[in-house]
Amino acid sequence: MLDGLRRMLRSQRKEWICAYATSGQDALAQLAGPERFDLIISDMRMPGMGGAQLLEEVRKRHPHMVRIILSGQSDQDAVLQSVKPAHQFLAKPIEHESLLAIIKRALALQEVLADDSLAKLLSEVESLPGLPEVYSRLMTEIEADNCSLEVIGGIIEQDMGMTANILKVVNSAFFGLPRKIEKPAQAVSLLGLDVVKALVLSFQLFSSFDLRRIKGFSFDLLWKHSVTTGGLAKLIAQEEGLDRKSVDDAFFAGMLHDVGKLPLSSFAPEQYNHILEQVREKDQLLWEVEFEILGTSHAEAGAYLMGLWGMPESVISAIAFHHRPSRLPEDAFSPLTAVHAANIIEHELIVHNQNYARPQWDTEYLSRLGMGERIPAWTEACKANLEQGESDG
Repeated sequence: MLDGLRRMLRSQRKEWICAYATSGQDALAQLAGPERFDLIISDMRMPGMGGAQLLEEVRKRHPHMVRIILSGQSDQDAVLQSVKPAHQFLAKPIEHESLLAIIKRALALQEVLADDSLAKLLSEVESLPGLPEVYSRLMTEIEADNCSLEVIGGIIEQDMGMTANILKVVNSAFFGLPRKIEKPAQAVSLLGLDVVKALVLSFQLFSSFDLRRIKGFSFDLLWKHSVTTGGLAKLIAQEEGLDRKSVDDAFFAGMLHDVGKLPLSSFAPEQYNHILEQVREKDQLLWEVEFEILGTSHAEAGAYLMGLWGMPESVISAIAFHHRPSRLPEDAFSPLTAVHAANIIEHELIVHNQNYARPQWDTEYLSRLGMGERIPAWTEACKANLEQGESDG
């Protein structure tokens, strides 16, 4: 396996410094040297120190590193053991091209982080959360050769709360479906897997964090804001004529654009309470106060988490830069543009909290794209959509 990895990574030798170890102890010894490594991939079964144990030691000693584990085992206990110290779990065999793409994507996350503030903050907890169970099972079924819509629907239906919320969303005016959807399998058939995956992941992720320690932080309001932003991002992307994949990515990113608030508030509750107090008292933007106190914001935290889980690059970028899209050197309308606009318009049309400053348009970015004049049309379309939803409700 190591010989295969050496051959695969030979093409990257001008960009990366790669090291190889034949045991966990050897890996730790190399990591203790002067070279600073950004990512480690470990097999699950190794002589002496197993992969899960190795990655646990790496988490403690080198918390900035991205940790990936490879396993050919079907043993569930071993898989669950690896989830805690690993950011990604990859089943063997894996194509070299796929592994190379995963490594590149993980290393690209370094560009999202302006400094080590987020990595240091997240390293203070035992581990980042793993992919929610239902989403993982959903992906396994989707990737199977005999993928069945009925089986996918059955997986979703096992969580009654999630099923109810998903059906409520898909029957809203955002999707404009000709008939009422009563089962998740119907939703998959009409809306596509990407949209349903976004709904499943966002609901499971939002409901997995305990927000009770954060004063004035409402799961229901965050979920509603995220659903609405996702729907409006989808609408704006359609208005601008994006292809189906990009429209779905806009919805996905809109649903998850604020997901970084969950790990930040859960991992640093005292600091986050202070952040919210300052936002309310001084009429400051939330992401600016997050940077002031934590050195990072929920945009970077959300993108970091989605990146570790292997989400599409366009989704990660839209989450990372949804407040400041001008930081990204692009000059064409994209899912990022749709999410930036949808988030601002949602806050303008639906005031969730009077004490919070509203996000601002990135005029430099919109001017670069030649899209500034489109704001009134986007706003009008979103307003009409929301009013249609209210009348239908």
